[in-house]
Amino acid sequence: MPTAKVILENVFGMLGIIFWSFQLLPQIIDNYKAKTTKGLSPIMFLLWTLAALGFGSYSIVEDLSVPIIIQPHVFGLFSTICFLQCLYYDRKARWSMNHTILISFLLLISLAGMEVGAYYGTRAGLRHSVPGTIHAAGIIPVVLLGLGFLPQYVNFLQHHTVQGVSMVFISADAAGSVFSLISLAFREAFDLLAALNYVIVLVCDLIVIGFYIYYNRFKGPTQTPTDDGEQRT
Repeated sequence: MPTAKVILENVFGMLGIIFWSFQLLPQIIDNYKAKTTKGLSPIMFLLWTLAALGFGSYSIVEDLSVPIIIQPHVFGLFSTICFLQCLYYDRKARWSMNHTILISFLLLISLAGMEVGAYYGTRAGLRHSVPGTIHAAGIIPVVLLGLGFLPQYVNFLQHHTVQGVSMVFISADAAGSVFSLISLAFREAFDLLAALNYVIVLVCDLIVIGFYIYYNRFKGPTQTPTDDGEQRT
């Protein structure tokens, strides 16, 4: 019979997985409704997609549970959708729907190939006892995930506003980190790599929230130039 600690670990762990699987849905919906991704960094979503590939291959190599294997793939798919939305809705480089569909197809094939390559590369490193193989496989996606926030921060600093970013998405992302950290606290063996991942994401989300409070709440709306040179709030 499972102990209370095991039950709590699984409950909070499942909540973390759910939040981290679907946190980007509000952002996708907001982009679709607004028909614009102004204020969003496509580089952020591209780096997150690459990070998801790393997490996906790492979870398969480590033979983790099915939900933990599924989560990065769902996150990667939604990150890819957000990246493609940025390309499609960008007014300076608007693509046709056919062009977007073609690029989406080619991108998904390329990403699948990259994950297969990462999987077999990691397996080969383990088979030949290459030092640090499994640590590199787990750390590189964490680094990519954290780096993905940087171009978005630059956007905030340049325009003095948090525009385009769904705060529902950021809140869900932070909640996923918190639930995952709580789940980790109930484990018998502390997973430092997993904890580092959760903490980095939580800190990055809190920075976004800090920018939002400072620029959008504390300082109030700022005027930004439109494409025709007029000012708007």
